[in-house]
Amino acid sequence: MPVITCIDDLKRLHQKRTPKMFWDYCESGSYTEQTFHEHSSDFAKLRLRQRVARDLSGRVLDSTMAGQKVSMPVALSPVGSTGMQHPDGEILAARAAAKAGVPFTLS
Repeated sequence: MPVITCIDDLKRLHQKRTPKMFWDYCESGSYTEQTFHEHSSDFAKLRLRQRVARDLSGRVLDSTMAGQKVSMPVALSPVGSTGMQHPDGEILAARAAAKAGVPFTLS
């Protein structure tokens, strides 16, 4: 298993394992790709503050979303490439979300 330390590591692994047409689909947007570029630009502005040697024993991730208790404030949603990557991609994602205690949303 390769060492993954950042999103770029995941992208390189995905690119190696995925047929070119699926990679191209996942790494682009529709029409002018305006939304894709705006989201990429917005995410590039985010900075996470690294903290080390902190007591995390009292930390919890559970929360509520739309009045529903969740294990962490994350939701999975289907995207067009899920079914292209695996025939049961959306079903498996929904099962993984249920197992992790997070919502799976419908498109």
